[in-house]
Amino acid sequence: MVNHVAVTRYRILTLLAAALLTATGLVAPIAQANPAPARLATPPMGWNHWNKFRCQIDEGIVREIADAMVSTGLRDAGYQYVNVDDCWQAAARDTDGRLTSDPVTFPSGMAALADYVHARGLKFGIYTAVGEKSCEGRPASGGHYAQDAATFADWGVDYVKLDWCGATGDPHALTSEFRASLDSTGRSMALGVSRHGSPWLWPDRPADLWRTSADIDDEWHSMLRNAQEEAGLSGAAGAGKGWNDPDMLQIGNGKMSPVEYRAHFSLWAVLAAPLLMGNDLRRMDPETLSILANREVIAVDQDPLGVPGERLRTNGGEEVWARPLAGGDVAVVLFNRGPHSTEIRTSAHEIGLRPAHGYRLRDLWTGQEGTTPGSISADVPPHGAALFRVTPNAHGPAWPTLSAEADYLEPGRPTTVRVSRGASLDAPEGWQMRRLSPSRYEVTAPADAPIGPATLKLSAGRQQIEHVVVVPPAPPRGAGVLSNHPRLETDNGWYLPMKINQSFGPDDFCGDCPGGPLTIGDKTFETGLGTYASAQVSYYLGASCRSVDLAAGIDREVLAMNWPGAHNVKGTAKFVVYADGKPIFETGLLKAGEPAKHAKLDTLGVRELKLVNHSGGDGNFADHADWGGLQFDCRT
Repeated sequence: MVNHVAVTRYRILTLLAAALLTATGLVAPIAQANPAPARLATPPMGWNHWNKFRCQIDEGIVREIADAMVSTGLRDAGYQYVNVDDCWQAAARDTDGRLTSDPVTFPSGMAALADYVHARGLKFGIYTAVGEKSCEGRPASGGHYAQDAATFADWGVDYVKLDWCGATGDPHALTSEFRASLDSTGRSMALGVSRHGSPWLWPDRPADLWRTSADIDDEWHSMLRNAQEEAGLSGAAGAGKGWNDPDMLQIGNGKMSPVEYRAHFSLWAVLAAPLLMGNDLRRMDPETLSILANREVIAVDQDPLGVPGERLRTNGGEEVWARPLAGGDVAVVLFNRGPHSTEIRTSAHEIGLRPAHGYRLRDLWTGQEGTTPGSISADVPPHGAALFRVTPNAHGPAWPTLSAEADYLEPGRPTTVRVSRGASLDAPEGWQMRRLSPSRYEVTAPADAPIGPATLKLSAGRQQIEHVVVVPPAPPRGAGVLSNHPRLETDNGWYLPMKINQSFGPDDFCGDCPGGPLTIGDKTFETGLGTYASAQVSYYLGASCRSVDLAAGIDREVLAMNWPGAHNVKGTAKFVVYADGKPIFETGLLKAGEPAKHAKLDTLGVRELKLVNHSGGDGNFADHADWGGLQFDCRT
């Protein structure tokens, strides 16, 4: 939580960050015999092939990507690394036991490829793994740490991604051993590691960056999960420590919308996350380039104060994230996880700014500026984010506001919609609308309106925005089980769909496998949801239900897991239920084996019920987070 006490800590860190800026620790060809681990003053920026190309990669693509980083201006915007991920290796080591490149896809060798990259003013990164085999079954570094570190140094490598595949043993000890091997070469190489063993909890930092979440996919729920896993971890990272890594960027790979990609980039910047692009830079559309090359957003990520941002507040749909910046500014993200547009509000006080006569707001995506006495707000589209840089003691024209209070519009039912004063409202064709006052409209969706999102248009002068509402499914009636009722939204941890009336089962990575019984503590539930933290699901009750009876906890099956590395995971989560954005049930931290937390929730007058769980801060490998029962009473 960023607050006034935290701001004092940020100011203390300013001197440290300034000192670290005098040396990157990345490009010195020869260092002292046993240099300290490279400490990146700011999170690394660059490109990695995996998200787009997987194993369909070759040296020609890598060379063209390096050229594209120069020609598009991305190098000059701050992107430095060209990183080759898995599948560059030959099928076996050579007769001297050295790693070699695949003779078909990388015939020139990695040293020549590194030279090509360096000649363009860029840095070169490579992939290996802790065990004997990489995740794709290629030779990795197990048993060869010193030899491989020397090979990488000879090739001119600047960055090593160390994966966990094929490994057994203590992740901290193995990472420290690999780090020592890199340092002994005399070449400074940055080291990024996987999340195994929760590196953010280690007392020292043998790596320069560490994954905090599962692999990211080019899907909204995957990006959302990785961002949520960062909540509460800001104190583990920063200048002089290393960097939390919610995984590489998916921007431009095509399965998310531009709104979602801007939210992705906004959150990564405020989190001080590494910015490693994962798209085909040779074939970007202008919108993708405009997101990745936004220098004002990049400046937030690369801020020299070196203090990561944190989530200040969430109600399961609306979130406020903030990051203190050098010079006394604060970057703030107003993030909308929900299915409809919403006005999200915060204040200079909440985001940790000192009292001032006024504050300048600069929207880092539109370039719009204005001043405010302290309030900060925006009408944020579903799955979107507004990113502001806030500067104290500023004067100028007032920040313009344009927003609507409208979320769910039931078919055939007149609904009052409030808008900012002076704004006009337009509804979709076939909808009925009449103005009640300068700031109120009555809007009625047709009785046969399709279930799902619809767009209202607001305008005031030259300002125009689209405000997305949702035509919800019919609310439940009588008595029944919510898990069998249509959902408004579903976001689940990992990349697997939620299980309906069953758990995920003991096979942690099998989304298509039959689930197991929902068992929390010593009790089994016939109905409910099996989820992975971090996850959320919401239901439209339409103010027509008396109560919902539920239980929450970690499924007992976690205790029986026996896949490699299972001893390093624990199964922990926190559960929260929100009624129209207000928390009405919270469990605190629950662990595998503990009894379920039960509640009979009073839902009279509640329109939206949202079930949310969060990982316990130790990764979510085994966070089989169950909701049991979910029995509703909607009898009139």
